[in-house]
Amino acid sequence: MACIASHPTQCRELGFSVVEAIAALTIFGLAVVVAAGFLDVQMSATRRLEARADLVRAAETVLESVRGGALPLVSGAIDLRDEFQPLSAITVRTNLVVRPRSIPGLYEVEVRAQAMVRSEDMVVSITTDVWRP
Repeated sequence: MACIASHPTQCRELGFSVVEAIAALTIFGLAVVVAAGFLDVQMSATRRLEARADLVRAAETVLESVRGGALPLVSGAIDLRDEFQPLSAITVRTNLVVRPRSIPGLYEVEVRAQAMVRSEDMVVSITTDVWRP
């Protein structure tokens, strides 16, 4: 250590003591733990939002396929493995429910997309009318 004094008997050492260094490391460690907790919450929320976006895209894909005539107006499970690849790491299940309306040729179509996201069952449902004369 360096000594700054005009007289050698007045010399005092510069720098941190062991207690000060331990206190600083403890505070830094606590800050890292808190920041890691916030980061985990943020990443979890991001995964849920990505999964929800995938479910909406899957439901829209089925709905547009029905509107375009690529899928028949028949209730049941729809396999999207060839047409749809989710961006997140989820397995999407889609179900189509078709109900005739009182006007001939008009149908109420409900598409439900489901997936398990971090042990939570997430469901997106879109309902619309489809005209098939």
